[in-house]
Amino acid sequence: MQKEVRLFRGLHKPSFFFYQLKDMEVVTGYRKKVFNLLWLSIFVFGLISSFGIGTDPLSKEITTLSPVIFELEKFLFFLGRLIAGLLYASIVLFFCSLIFWTISNEGEYRKLVMTQGLVLIVLLLEQLTYIPLSLIFSLEWYSSPLSLGVITQYATSNTYVIYLMGSFSLFKVWVFFIQYKGIKRLTGQKNWIIWLAIFLTNLFIWSINALLAYLSISTLL
Repeated sequence: MQKEVRLFRGLHKPSFFFYQLKDMEVVTGYRKKVFNLLWLSIFVFGLISSFGIGTDPLSKEITTLSPVIFELEKFLFFLGRLIAGLLYASIVLFFCSLIFWTISNEGEYRKLVMTQGLVLIVLLLEQLTYIPLSLIFSLEWYSSPLSLGVITQYATSNTYVIYLMGSFSLFKVWVFFIQYKGIKRLTGQKNWIIWLAIFLTNLFIWSINALLAYLSISTLL
């Protein structure tokens, strides 16, 4: 069966999407879909940075830098966020799919990448929610009311723990649901193995994200 993958259909009809994906002999339009997803991630990260979100450390140096150097650093920051968008999408699409492929009895790698394509769209939607949170409510990403970061801040002052728990949100529940539906349909693996792989993979990514934020390097993931 050769039908083109329609990713956005998978967001509101995941069961039908994965049923169709499972029966495909060839994932038509695979390269085009991957290319578009990479560009979408780059665009979203660039859009967020264009609002100046994440430039607080740079803004503090405005009085110590010449106008030319300051504009150069702003450009480098913007360029860095574009690269971060590319890396972000690559990790979500290819690295996570590779992990899930290792537990697969029959799933094809490209089909797992398409599953992660749905996941990437959900995660980019979450990234876009940071724009109004920052501009209107002056909240950092880990203080999103849709995450556990807010509650965690009342329970502990440990910055790393706050960042880690702030990575878990309602959007991640949506991600878990998509990953389970897709991996179950494509791999035929046991439920406990699927859930263990999903949990450990996402926990690893959240831990790296929290570490980068804790070290004030970047919030890439």
